[in-house]
Amino acid sequence: MTGFPSEQHAPAGWALGALAELMRRTVITGLGAVTPVGATMPTTWDALVGGDSGVGRLQRFDPDEAGLRIPLAAEVRDFDPDAVLPNDKALRHIDRNVQYGLATALEALEDSGLEINEDNRGRVGVIFGSGGGGMELVIHWERVLQARGARRVSPFAMPNLIADAASGHISIATGAAGPNYSPTSACATGANAVADGMLHIGAGRADALIVGGSEAIILPLFHACFERMGVLSSLTEPLSASCRPYDLHRDGFVPGEGAAALMIEELEHARARGAHIYAEVVGGGSANDAHDMAQPDGDGLGLMIAVEQAFNQSQIDPREVGYISTHGTGTKLGDLVETTAIKRIFGAHAEELSLSSIKPATGHMMGASGALEVSVCALALDRGVAPPTLNYETPDPDCDLDCIPNEARELDLEAALSFSVGLGGHNAAVLLKRYRE
Repeated sequence: MTGFPSEQHAPAGWALGALAELMRRTVITGLGAVTPVGATMPTTWDALVGGDSGVGRLQRFDPDEAGLRIPLAAEVRDFDPDAVLPNDKALRHIDRNVQYGLATALEALEDSGLEINEDNRGRVGVIFGSGGGGMELVIHWERVLQARGARRVSPFAMPNLIADAASGHISIATGAAGPNYSPTSACATGANAVADGMLHIGAGRADALIVGGSEAIILPLFHACFERMGVLSSLTEPLSASCRPYDLHRDGFVPGEGAAALMIEELEHARARGAHIYAEVVGGGSANDAHDMAQPDGDGLGLMIAVEQAFNQSQIDPREVGYISTHGTGTKLGDLVETTAIKRIFGAHAEELSLSSIKPATGHMMGASGALEVSVCALALDRGVAPPTLNYETPDPDCDLDCIPNEARELDLEAALSFSVGLGGHNAAVLLKRYRE
């Protein structure tokens, strides 16, 4: 497979499609989302394709009071938990990231049409992660402890502030009793959940899984941390144009929040019940730069290894890929590293690829971003259109690939790739192909 970094990164004997012949096939049959541009997947998708942006001035807290320089965020603003979550007293105590995650999981399950019952519940699982977990609750209960003492801390605090709270609540609400855990790999979390789910289905451990990620860390502490790291965009005229991936004048990202969930199933299990199949998941990969906790490796080594794993797991030739939903945060180094990696992976075919970043619309949704971006690939394959990279004005000669600037594009696709890059050097890749009977 020319273009990959080196054969030394793949185990001896691996070749294109070697694992695919040994695994059961995995397809996507349901989608759900809560994002800064929509409270469901249909509204989110329409907004993304329509070029809408959820970026604006912070409203959840006063940035001036917190002493912040950059007052920007992409917040979830039209989500009503009482309208979409079960009427359960326990849900009054959950963190926003769990509310978002549970809502998207229920939407994906409903979209799939799968009924979970006593007969199949052990074959349906949940792999749902978060980069930060219940950080809002951690901060809240620490303040209560310091101000009012230990006896005022709720007995419901601990089960709802841990990072795997969403996966647990999703299982309880749906009855899914199969494989269940919460991956945490920063901004690669959601993509890793999808890739892990494929492995569980491929190995026969489950017939269906709800996979995805959620995040709710638009909080003064985290905003201050990002400011101090120098990774936030300071472009504020207009506010919605602050994040501009691949543009010459890009200077950082905007924090976002929300969740995305996918129902994935074994192919024959989905076909037997007549489910709509958005796309087939044919490969996944996970790797680390082994370089730095915050800065990506300049050559994109970890990203290339993750993508190589995804192709080695599939029967897809890299030249079949027509679209990439990129990480595309809008940072100077990050976008450059991704461009470099794409060119090294695909060689001359990189010039023929269409790629886009949805982060100018949704902000950087951290642990949820990868799951949403895989969903974008699935819908692009299913609908024949890909969302644009907003705010692209001035070409950067070092980021010179086709980033679908500013307007959605109709595409006749056979395969699509999504990849994510996270703090700690984490990289994840998910490879999809168009499903055909």
